[in-house]
Amino acid sequence: MDLNSLLNKKLIFFEAKPKNDVEAIKILGDKFIEEKYIKPEYTKTVVEREKNFPTGIVLESLGVAIPHASPENNVLKDGIAVLSLKEPIIFHTMEDADNEVAVSIVFMLALKENNEHLSMLQKLFKIFQNNELIKKLAIVSSAEEFHKYITEAI
Repeated sequence: MDLNSLLNKKLIFFEAKPKNDVEAIKILGDKFIEEKYIKPEYTKTVVEREKNFPTGIVLESLGVAIPHASPENNVLKDGIAVLSLKEPIIFHTMEDADNEVAVSIVFMLALKENNEHLSMLQKLFKIFQNNELIKKLAIVSSAEEFHKYITEAI
């Protein structure tokens, strides 16, 4: 599965100001629903999964999160929605659910096949290892720029 084809410019956002991780997931879920990627139940599943299996990641220059869940027939088509935040919000870390990370970029996955999650997570982790790219992604202000930097890095 190609990261470039999953990253739709219509699903990259900069203006939202969620107060917490649940609100960020709901914002991205609503956008997914609007674009007919998921059924509403998927967002609820992602929120529940995040409580038990948090997805916050501490990177060298900032924090990111990758909320996702098993599709269970609630994903209509594959995609990744992105929320870039001017004011970071707190997610619990993937490594230790008791630890927190201030997250500046949220990548929410909606994938129809369970086995695709691992593959996509590996591709995202490769991007996360590129600190210069992450710094660029943190300061861009348009979906076009964000998409361009990601696709150039792949």
